[in-house]
Amino acid sequence: MLRGAQVAVTPDPEGGAAPKGKPLTTATDQRGEFAVRVPAVPMRYTVVIKAPGFRVQEKAVSVSGDERVDVFFQLERDAPGK
Repeated sequence: MLRGAQVAVTPDPEGGAAPKGKPLTTATDQRGEFAVRVPAVPMRYTVVIKAPGFRVQEKAVSVSGDERVDVFFQLERDAPGK
């Protein structure tokens, strides 16, 4: 559980096209959880999470429509001096 980690969810169109739209951003709550509402259409997203002292992590997530998708991260501490 890590409170206050920064989360960005960016549409990731297929075919290598540039992402359309701005990322949706939020922060994790006191339980280390976050929620973001996206349009109820099939789309792939890139989810990036970052927090001071931890390595930035990224995952691709596919949404098929009006559904809930759970995404889990196991944050790793940065090496000292980074």
